Amino acid sequence: MTIVASLKNTSKEYKTGDTLITALQSASFDFRRNELTLIIGPSGSGKTTLLSLLGCVIFPTEGEVFIADKLINGLKQKELANVRLKNIGFVFQSFNLLAPLNALENVMHPLLLTGLSRSEARQRAEAALVKVGMQERMKNLPGTLSGGQQQRVAIARALVTEPPLMLCDEPTAALDTKSVSVVMEELKMLSTAGKSVAVVTHDLRLKQYADRIIYVNDGVASETPPEDEQFH
Repeated sequence: MTIVASLKNTSKEYKTGDTLITALQSASFDFRRNELTLIIGPSGSGKTTLLSLLGCVIFPTEGEVFIADKLINGLKQKELANVRLKNIGFVFQSFNLLAPLNALENVMHPLLLTGLSRSEARQRAEAALVKVGMQERMKNLPGTLSGGQQQRVAIARALVTEPPLMLCDEPTAALDTKSVSVVMEELKMLSTAGKSVAVVTHDLRLKQYADRIIYVNDGVASETPPEDEQFH
């Protein structure tokens, strides 16, 4: 399977005064197309640090991060923004939809940032909303949508630039059980359609959707499950 992102001996440390905090110990992982990876662990374990490194939001202290075979360490902000825009779709717990824009305009937004014409952006945004079953709600403002519906619009927005890598930070935390299954089925479908999907969560119920699981605890990331797996 095609590798879309890699962490190679990657670690992250923060200095607070005289104290050195290791947010993530040295870790190496490949993320491939057609694969849904759960990154699972308790709050403060280092799983969001791992996702932030993958999303090129932070640089590693040691080691290397590759996105689409491109080494991102040391890239300038403009180059980095370009890599993120073309290769990575982000889905957040809080949805991060723009309140004054309707669902369609929210999904069009990243395409307009790439310089696409409004008519082309509209066509592609409509197609992305159809994919997640939100064609009846295109004109709705975010405030008029349920949590599950907002999350599906957020998935469409992440999907619309056709990124090979989808990164989801606690995408089901604010959702009821029915919406959780709908959203996870959507993400699973994206992975089977050729995306690499990485989902950060502390919710063990999501394990049924995973092709593989990375467990993170106290800054240590491993594919070996911990003995005590009670995170919530």
